[in-house]
Amino acid sequence: MGYAIGPDVSFYQDEPSTPQGIDFVKMRQVADFVIIRAGQNLWVDSDFKTNWKEAKKAGLPRGSYWFYDSRADPKRQAELWVEQLEGDLGELPLFADFEESYNGPYKGWRKWYDFLERLKQLVGQKEIFIYTAYYYWRDNAPNASTEPTSLEYFHQYPLWIANYGVSKPSIPKPWGENEWTFWQFTETGDGKLYGVESKGIDLNYFNGDRAAFLARFNLPAPANEKFRVDLSIRQDANTTSAVLGTLKQDDVVERLEISADGEWIKIKRESDNVTGWSLSKYLVSIGSTPPPDNGNGGNGGGTPEIIDMTGKWYRVTATTLNMRDGPGISYNKVGSLQMNEVVEALHALADLSWIEVKHPNGSITGWCAGEYLTSTNAPTPPSDHVRIWYRVNTTSLNVREGPAANYNSLGFLKKDEIVYSEDITPDGSWVKVRRFDGLIGWCSTTYLLELGENAPAQLAQRIFPGVTYYRKETQTPRKIVTHVLVVDLKSSGLQFLVTPPSHPSGAVCTRTTSRFLSEFGMRIAINGDGFDYLDPAAYNPADYCPKGGDPVKVKSYAASRGNVYSARLPGRPILYINASNVISFDTPVGKVHNAISGDRMLVLKGKAVAGLDNTTLEPRTAVGVNQNGRWLMLVVVDGRQPGYSEGMTFAELANLLVSLSVYSGINLDGGGSSTMVIEGANGKPFVLNSPIDELQVGKERAVANHLGIYLKK
Repeated sequence: MGYAIGPDVSFYQDEPSTPQGIDFVKMRQVADFVIIRAGQNLWVDSDFKTNWKEAKKAGLPRGSYWFYDSRADPKRQAELWVEQLEGDLGELPLFADFEESYNGPYKGWRKWYDFLERLKQLVGQKEIFIYTAYYYWRDNAPNASTEPTSLEYFHQYPLWIANYGVSKPSIPKPWGENEWTFWQFTETGDGKLYGVESKGIDLNYFNGDRAAFLARFNLPAPANEKFRVDLSIRQDANTTSAVLGTLKQDDVVERLEISADGEWIKIKRESDNVTGWSLSKYLVSIGSTPPPDNGNGGNGGGTPEIIDMTGKWYRVTATTLNMRDGPGISYNKVGSLQMNEVVEALHALADLSWIEVKHPNGSITGWCAGEYLTSTNAPTPPSDHVRIWYRVNTTSLNVREGPAANYNSLGFLKKDEIVYSEDITPDGSWVKVRRFDGLIGWCSTTYLLELGENAPAQLAQRIFPGVTYYRKETQTPRKIVTHVLVVDLKSSGLQFLVTPPSHPSGAVCTRTTSRFLSEFGMRIAINGDGFDYLDPAAYNPADYCPKGGDPVKVKSYAASRGNVYSARLPGRPILYINASNVISFDTPVGKVHNAISGDRMLVLKGKAVAGLDNTTLEPRTAVGVNQNGRWLMLVVVDGRQPGYSEGMTFAELANLLVSLSVYSGINLDGGGSSTMVIEGANGKPFVLNSPIDELQVGKERAVANHLGIYLKK
């Protein structure tokens, strides 16, 4: 069964500098429906009325959604939404979007109730849906154990669920496992294909095919409807994989590879270079085609000669190398490569000034400047290799780009470092290993002690002078992965930085922890205090955050190198750092240089604080020092990832800190904010833990402030 499919859109899909808007006629060729943003808070989406009218004109079934905002009165938000519809409620239901975290005066499910009840009064029998994500709903809706009746109230509303990168969405209570009607399965759909000006677009499945969709909402198929070819381009070779785009009849595509059973072909569409898998039975071979006339690398001069480079391999020599959709710097960037990555060549200009290559993960192809590529041997084909752990048993061990001593060295390992294998040569003499800071390459097994298939219960790696990283996996009382950085505060050249304010008002622009580390030249960074979003009507993001991010205010006291920019919130602990790197809690020692706040003390005088919650499992971030103030412990616990790491309670986190000899310690912002980043082997940010934001494993949340450490190189 193929799901009916459609996007959801807002003013973000319209480029304000151009006169045209969304092309709904083009969208109608590939979509079964569209859901249009009506507004948020007490403001209306600037493109709503135009989008609402044009989608109807194009014959697309329409639904509208409202982004509930806890900073505005719920009933007034419902009224404003209905006012914008002007009696035309659309062919599909109304969708109430619950996903915000502004922490306003109208937060919480009881206010959602007020919003929905007022909406029902205004629209009568018109159907209303709820849009949300699994963890957001679980953490903010009524508790299934203690408030079952209140939770069941929301069961009357059908579900539109957001869950990316999975073959099946996770469904929160009170809905059943397959009790979803719409599923937002990606936010990176092919915008151009759907007639919008943004590169990416949200895409949604209806839980059924087109016929079921029409029946569910009592929509007749137009008498003169022409059935379109609706062949999905998928991320992987299966029908449950994420859809990257859709092929129309007579689209021309290039074959890249064929699945082992011959049922799927990996293709690249000529018009826009979208690459993915499609069912082979719907594709007809037309033989080879000449390369497109793209001009001379986008720099003038007519059609260049393009030669076949099949069988050629290259290694990247630049720190970062852009991949473009044509041979020249004027072409759009489609991806990037990192130093020492080995790539397969496809085509090249005759003078090798530009070479078309395939990204190592096979997801995209693109053109790169030839001067940053050097010829090399094909990599050793991957084997069905079982991960093996090794300990280095020599003083210094080179990590090479290939399985032989004549390959270039990419770095080196130190004695007693622990690494794991990704591949091994047939004779077992060379193994491809990965270190926790991202260094990957080949080492001679002569100098490695094999530890077996099971990861050591605790791994230790000295990553910088005076800094050791510990990674610990436990199976009881549940699966938990913990990351600890132990920092010697007497290390040479050590400096701290708490994120500085972005504006004299004390407003901070949100950044990911990786961006903070890179932007301020740190070598270690973790996320900091919680925060509240500022009203965009008073704090225009374009004025306050011209480089990106949202204007926010940290919860409690914060100082950055002598500049105090946020006042203390009563009851919240503060970590003070003076210019000599002396750390204290709640009472500064000398003049305050840097300071960051948490939401509660975890450890006092070497003992866990009494009365800490021992039921709620979440990702956690904490910081503490030992009794003599010499050692700083930064701790991040992964969570919300069943089968990998489920998280800790506050009480468990406090006991963990005590086991690390923490004398005083506090809890920083956790949940989707928990992130630990270091400067990686290639000089770029490397995330040590497995963050999770908006249900996406590996996605970093943009937060208000961070605690960063600079160390002398």
